[in-house]
Amino acid sequence: MSLRRGVRVAGATLLFLSLVPAMVVLARVEMSAGIRYVSATGTADECSAKAKASLEAYLPGATESSPGSGEWMALGQNVVTGAPSSAATVRCYPLPKGYVATFICAVQLPANPFGAGPLCLDIAHKFYGGAITPLAAMPTPTPVPSGCATTSLVGTWVSDADPKLTLTMDLAGGLTDSDGVSGNWNLDGTSATLTYYGTHTLTLSADGKHIRGSGYNFTRKC
Repeated sequence: MSLRRGVRVAGATLLFLSLVPAMVVLARVEMSAGIRYVSATGTADECSAKAKASLEAYLPGATESSPGSGEWMALGQNVVTGAPSSAATVRCYPLPKGYVATFICAVQLPANPFGAGPLCLDIAHKFYGGAITPLAAMPTPTPVPSGCATTSLVGTWVSDADPKLTLTMDLAGGLTDSDGVSGNWNLDGTSATLTYYGTHTLTLSADGKHIRGSGYNFTRKC
């Protein structure tokens, strides 16, 4: 079940299913529904303003499903996976005196570091002034190593024998040469393994600038 489908089952109308890649449908969707707040005073517009503010305290960019509908939605993204991992809806219903606000949340596990229940509870408490419990922080991307790091082969490497031949190695362990041929790399201490036209073992120099072995000699641009 996708994240957005899970929220729809709960009765919300979130608009982000197309943003959830196919791979996350194998993960678990956790939902929270049932929190309801009744105010004996206030207008529907005031409810909408509070709905938007309470959502944006935890999820960016809250939007109204259609102008004047009173249904506000927002989603959060796991920046490491690049996919939506949390969503919430606050819906305002006007009463002859005051209004009712309902809260529905869904999260994708394990991509999201906190559950749907804690998220919905904090949004609701932000809305009407209850106790706030800090949520677990979203994971942050692994920084790309800079310079000639001795713990990674990330960067552009130039063949000492043929300067036209370069290998660009990325953070995920992939490599691509100047002709577009791809492969993989791994580093264990100073022992570098390149899967590139076969498997080759090279040695990383102490300054992180050179890899040599198996007939290959490369110098890193750094």
